[in-house]
Amino acid sequence: MKKHSLPFLLVAVLMLAGALLSGCQGSGNTPAPATSAPAAEGTPAPEVSASAGEPTAAAQLEPYTFVHYFNYDWWSPIRKWGDDEVSKYYQQKFNITVDFQKPDSDAAAKLNLMISGDTLPDSIMMDRGADNINLAKLGKLVDLAPFMEKNKDYEDNVLPQTIDQLKIEGKLYSIPNWVRKGHTGGNFAWIYDKKIWEAAGSPELKTFNDLYNYAKKAKELGKSPNNKDLNIIPAMSGRSPDGLDLIRGFYRSFGGIQSGWYTALNGDYQLVFRDPTFKKAALEANKWFREGLLQEEQFSDTTDQVLEKLVSGRNALLWYDHSQDDSNHYRSILMKTFPGDSYELTDPIFPPAEGVTKIYHDVDNSMGWNVTCITTKAQQPQRIYDLWTSFYTKEGSTIMMYGPKGFNWDSVDANGNPILKVPEQKMDPAEKDKLGMWFYPIPGHSDNVDNTKFAVNDALPEADRSWVITQQAHIFSPQKLFSDEFNGIADIIDPQSDEGIKRRLVEDNIVAQFPKMLVAKSEAEASKLYDEIVKFADDNGLKDVEAKYNEKYKDNVAKYGTIIGK
Repeated sequence: MKKHSLPFLLVAVLMLAGALLSGCQGSGNTPAPATSAPAAEGTPAPEVSASAGEPTAAAQLEPYTFVHYFNYDWWSPIRKWGDDEVSKYYQQKFNITVDFQKPDSDAAAKLNLMISGDTLPDSIMMDRGADNINLAKLGKLVDLAPFMEKNKDYEDNVLPQTIDQLKIEGKLYSIPNWVRKGHTGGNFAWIYDKKIWEAAGSPELKTFNDLYNYAKKAKELGKSPNNKDLNIIPAMSGRSPDGLDLIRGFYRSFGGIQSGWYTALNGDYQLVFRDPTFKKAALEANKWFREGLLQEEQFSDTTDQVLEKLVSGRNALLWYDHSQDDSNHYRSILMKTFPGDSYELTDPIFPPAEGVTKIYHDVDNSMGWNVTCITTKAQQPQRIYDLWTSFYTKEGSTIMMYGPKGFNWDSVDANGNPILKVPEQKMDPAEKDKLGMWFYPIPGHSDNVDNTKFAVNDALPEADRSWVITQQAHIFSPQKLFSDEFNGIADIIDPQSDEGIKRRLVEDNIVAQFPKMLVAKSEAEASKLYDEIVKFADDNGLKDVEAKYNEKYKDNVAKYGTIIGK
């Protein structure tokens, strides 16, 4: 999904921010930009026409403006609808204008103020969970069922089990963002620097022990082959202030499967620190810190500082979201700065630790990231629904990624995939921004986005293909897993309830203490700090939280199955 996805995250959060790099003439008569290459031959793209779920004709509708609110104070950027070709296209097609808004600060306080003052926006993007459930129970959200009867874009692109999970007290209020019906894409992997790897003797990187030995050899090399003034960083991950993203790489190679600070162990959903395998992986990470293979700056570096290190040519081994090359361009900058160097994925991308025969790859779920809801303040909710759900379609995914017909594509192949005039990789960033490419995945459909971009990328000459998309299509996607067993578990506990307060206390303690455990000066001290995290959880009532979580988890498994052990 992610260009992302978005979440991601950041990852899930970063996963979406990374995707947002930067409507038009539906007839396709607008001339292509002067910088575009001649159109490739192919099947002419169909004229824009209304589907069953779209307005019969925009001209028959009165102009309509509504407010779409991002319930995130970090959200950026905000732009004016109609300033780029994608939004112009939708403005003309639906005769609709979107006024994007966000809180300046403290999103939670702003939302409470809007609820109490009855000043909610027409449409709101927000996390699933307590606030979303509260809005539904207060009667502030619109039931989508009547709109679905007139417009099949939602049901055609969302699984029935996803709809079932999104319902609150039997009613559906949510249009999920980055929804999916299968497993495509992929982000995190172990990555190595080509020049440093060659200087270390081009060692095999098939097992986790191979990674460890390579990191040690890199440390022994001392200076970077690219810059003799800089010492090699043997290993690092992306920004990981609480250690969570870092430990994922270790735990996965040791055979673990993780859902935040929790896991499914022996059929029960519980704190991941209760898993002996997680402790083994954490102690292994501690060993890497004690031997100077990982650095304490891992927990304090800003995103900019991480990127500065990534492009410096001195990072031997990374646990990182490889897809960030399509946003921060860490690999592209390295290759341009140091000709002959590159970042490459290990093979396998998650090398197993000794004795491990089962590795759980990335797990996709059908619900995606967060949700978009239409509030009772909306005067024409059907039209908002029609706009947003049109983004789910293959046409909507194509326009979001590549702009409308008539600019960088005029025709499609036999499978409906656009034939680009200029490969996306070669487009000027200003031109992408002018078109509005990758700016409107609100909501996005992961599979339609991924399958379209995979096909478009594969059709390009090899030299023009995106490294990220190629890896996602041919390395990550075939190995990914798909499961809804971990969905909605945290949502069942109100943050203001006794269990919610216990959970927050325990998880805050983990965030504070886990990095200390990872950088402990001895294995004995690390083991002691690890055990104290578990004891704190027990002493502060986390088992009450785990009991509710486990009940929800078992219900999910009964309905949707499990990937554990498969």
